Amino acid sequence: MKLLEKEVKKVLLVYPNFVTKTITDNITIPPLGLETIAACILDHVNVKIIDAKVRNLKVEDLVKEMNEYRPDVVGISCCFTIGINFSLKIAREAKRNGYATVLGGWHPNFVPSDVLKYSFVDVVVRGEGEITFKELIQNKDFEEIDGISYKKEGKIINNPDRPLIKDINKLPIPARHLRDKKSYYQIFQLPVDVLETSRGCPYKCTFCNIHLFFRGTYRMKTPERVLKELKIIYEEKGHTDVLIVDDNFTANMKRVEKICDLIIEEGIKLDLMCQSRMDVINRNPRIIKKMARAGFWSFFCGIESFNQKSLNNIDKRVNFKDIIKSIQILHENNILIVGSLLIGADLDEIEEDTEVMIKIVKKLDIDFPIYSVMTPLPGTKFRDLIIQKGYLLSEDWSQYNFTTAVNRLNYLSKEKLEELLLKAYYNAYFNRSWKDTILRLLRSKGLRLIFQKNIFKVLRESLNFLDNVRKIKLRLDNKTSTTSEEITTFQI
Repeated sequence: MKLLEKEVKKVLLVYPNFVTKTITDNITIPPLGLETIAACILDHVNVKIIDAKVRNLKVEDLVKEMNEYRPDVVGISCCFTIGINFSLKIAREAKRNGYATVLGGWHPNFVPSDVLKYSFVDVVVRGEGEITFKELIQNKDFEEIDGISYKKEGKIINNPDRPLIKDINKLPIPARHLRDKKSYYQIFQLPVDVLETSRGCPYKCTFCNIHLFFRGTYRMKTPERVLKELKIIYEEKGHTDVLIVDDNFTANMKRVEKICDLIIEEGIKLDLMCQSRMDVINRNPRIIKKMARAGFWSFFCGIESFNQKSLNNIDKRVNFKDIIKSIQILHENNILIVGSLLIGADLDEIEEDTEVMIKIVKKLDIDFPIYSVMTPLPGTKFRDLIIQKGYLLSEDWSQYNFTTAVNRLNYLSKEKLEELLLKAYYNAYFNRSWKDTILRLLRSKGLRLIFQKNIFKVLRESLNFLDNVRKIKLRLDNKTSTTSEEITTFQI
């Protein structure tokens, strides 16, 4: 059994246009995973990438473009649970027009049978897709391809897992040239490119499925390989923002320091953003200082909670005192903190816990708090616990947007969780001083920020965001019902 009984000559790779009804709908970053897969097969087939998210394409628009290209195979990436419905619509239309369909990404990886129940899905790629997808388009027999799930005579077959790629340095440079020339990738209107320097995370937080996808491993590209990719971006785009998409960039700080040394030695001027744990920052203040010198100006930090019991329950393996010290270290180096915080991180959480979190966030001057309702994603221990307790309220994947509560807790209802999320956001962005955040921003990015060509769009989006928070809070104060759909219009 093969994907096709003819030679595959043309492949279409699709990134879905899922809509969260949050401010993240206005943030667009390149589909690096698809660009890497494309780079692996360009020697064998013609490849086209359609990023429906950045172009805000409707299904009918994408289908029209798909039929103009007429691929043999359509590969669809779904790394966010909320994107699965759009992905399935594309697969249905692709199959209707006679194309083979392959789905991959985090969501299909954890629920392959749920995806394969649809007749228009031919194959699900589980785990890393570079080698697996290449073997599929080479028309190897399904039985010979590790890491896929498919149907045979009405029965779902799950082939053995494919071993993870041992040396990710051997992966090709992503095919950035396949991006649509008119597409504008940006974070709050600041032009941005992306870079992957490692895969996986050595920690096992109960709400996260990243470590499960990568089977508890953490694999790194060498500093020299990282520098090579940074130089490509710098030579093409000059001084721009680059988001390092690693789930835990700072897991190995010796490597981080070497990367920074190379950036400084080579005179590469880029504004860099990354994700980091808090305890690592506390243990490495000297390297954090060097990161600031190398161009790092913003850290996305998984704070999650200031309650030690909650931190222990989600297996965060970080202490409250580490968080406090780490925030101080980042601010001393004019690095802005985008802090991830969870509403409902503990089954026994009560309303007063959110009140305490609100006060601490304000006192510690976290620059941009991002609140989410802790969501039982497929594959996670948290989902298993919620199901065991009988607290799961919805299996509609379109509601898994981190602002709509799809479960309850021991003492908090779905409605109360959503209300607390709203209250936390209002207090995070109103009744606070912006002075220190603005000064840090100016010190780190300098006059480039002021003379950014889209600065007025940045200001407009920021004001719209604040206005949405204010309006919803007023409705809540007036005791007018606020729906989940309305709440999700303001989330960062």
